[in-house]
Amino acid sequence: MDLDCIQSPFPFDQVDELFPLPSLSPIHLSVADHPPLIASINNTNRNISEKPKKGRRRKSPNTSADIEDENPNPNEHKKKKIIHRDVERQRRQEMSTLYAALRSLLPVEYLKGKRSICDHMHETVKYIQHMQTKIQMLRNKRDELKKNIEDGEDSRNITTIETLNSSKRDSVLVMPRSCGGVQILLDTATHHRLPLSNLIKFLITQNLQIISCHSTRKNDRFLHTIESEAAVDVETIDMSELQNKLTNLEYFPLD
Repeated sequence: MDLDCIQSPFPFDQVDELFPLPSLSPIHLSVADHPPLIASINNTNRNISEKPKKGRRRKSPNTSADIEDENPNPNEHKKKKIIHRDVERQRRQEMSTLYAALRSLLPVEYLKGKRSICDHMHETVKYIQHMQTKIQMLRNKRDELKKNIEDGEDSRNITTIETLNSSKRDSVLVMPRSCGGVQILLDTATHHRLPLSNLIKFLITQNLQIISCHSTRKNDRFLHTIESEAAVDVETIDMSELQNKLTNLEYFPLD
């Protein structure tokens, strides 16, 4: 169909007058008339031109869909929460039992006016420090008593006479027997000692009858134990006088 044969019902001059058309020439477009459009274009170009930085990229947080994919069983999370709750409940019960046992060990004066667990712990520390101080005082007192006992052993009723001033010194010990009579202990060195025969002869001259005599050797020393009783009826035996007489006996070096 030939379009040239179709005639417009309106003349061209009349159409131009009814509908004036604006000029669409790109030369007359102003950039300042459309700032949002220009800004979006610039941002797009900048994002395309920028290269990604080196290093690890932070992963986006998992969405609910991703969590459902990782945990296909929704009951598993509930089971974990139940187990955690049971463990925590058991732990608190055990701690309550321990706190109750601790309170039972503290004296009443340390618990007066103290209700919180924190106060109980502070009072427990104070009580332990007090007990440590008290124990140390008792130890010092015990050591002092032991020292006094050791120092007082030489001042007992039994008299010990030492005759030589060396590591080889001899000692004579005289003590009464429980069943009557006298017991004599003679501690002598092997090379410098009081002869046992001289001691026995002297006891016989003092009206003492020898019941038994035992001798033992330890390292370089002899220990003689002599049991004797009065040969005649004597009311009392003067232990101090007998001790002095034994001290005055002569000692002979036996090389």
